[in-house]
Order: sequence, then structure tokens, then C-alpha cells
Amino acid sequence: MDVHSRRSLARRGVLAAGIGALALAVPKPPDVAARVILQRGMSGGGLAQLEGTEEPRLANFGLFASSVQLPEGTTLVLGAIQWSEAGTDLQMQSLDVGQCIPSSDRASTAEVRGRMQVNGEGDYPFVIWATDGGRPGSALDRIEIQVNTPAARDGAQTQASDNTFVYEAAGNLVAGDVQWVIADISVD
Repeated sequence: MDVHSRRSLARRGVLAAGIGALALAVPKPPDVAARVILQRGMSGGGLAQLEGTEEPRLANFGLFASSVQLPEGTTLVLGAIQWSEAGTDLQMQSLDVGQCIPSSDRASTAEVRGRMQVNGEGDYPFVIWATDGGRPGSALDRIEIQVNTPAARDGAQTQASDNTFVYEAAGNLVAGDVQWVIADISVD
């Protein structure tokens, strides 16, 4: 073996010994138990036949609202709502979804709160109760929405941009579905 090869081999040996010593010196992380992310919410949409008038009144909507509790205890609320009443120029969309919780007085119902724009303007508090009443197409799912009403303003983070606009509607879905989103996700 020539001198150059012996030096190269010696360097590799020193390097390997250094890496081995480093591996022995670095402490192993403690065993960590699996952590769980809790997700609860409501998702869906469709066509609701609204109550309160003799003539049929329909609204098309899309809803996603979810509360996610991270392992360290932080809670994130995500969501978006679209609402369009058929035969009118009324279109509403959420600016912010700040709460999504199971309703305390209604089984299988999520209470969703936040802020909403009406026809692309304003900033109004809203509350939605979405009920998962059965299988898709059963006409048992229900949606109720209130915008800038006393119930919507209760606990709102901001006041409405004006008090002249107030909206309430409720009805069962005649097409579409709303579903509970419930997941306990283990992370290592």
C-alpha cells in the first residue's frame, strides 16, 4: 500500500471513530406517547326549503366549520359558509368562522358563529345551527341561520357594520347533506 492510500485509510478511521463517539455522546430522546388531535365540526351543503311563507322559498348553501384541538391544547377554528337565496339577489359569505361547537340543547347539531358579508358588503355577526338528522336524501338534515339578530350578536367579537340588515331563515334540506366531521387523529 502506498503512503497516500495509508493516509486516506487513516483519515477514514479517525472519521469513523469520531462519528461513533458522537453517536454514543448524543442522548436518545425520551419515549414520547402518541398525542391526539381532536377534530369536531360540520360539513355539507345543498338546497334547503325555507319555512315561513306559503310560496316555496329555497336557499342553496355550502358549509364547512371545524374546531381542531392540537396536542398542546391550542384550538384552531376553520370554516367557510356560502348562502344564496333563490329568486332574490341575496348572497352571503363568511368573512370569519370563529366558533364551531356541538349545540348544548340539540342532538347532532353544530353551532357555528362568525362574521358574514351580504352581497359583498358589510360585516355582520351570524349564527348557524346545522343538524345532521339522517342519511343523505332523507330530508331530515336541517339548517337555521341568523344574521345580525340578538342571537347572532350574543358573544360576537365585533359589532355589525350597521343595524338595518337582519336575516333569519330555517328549513330542512330537500337536496344535499350535512355531516358531522369527527376525528381523533393520533400523531407520533
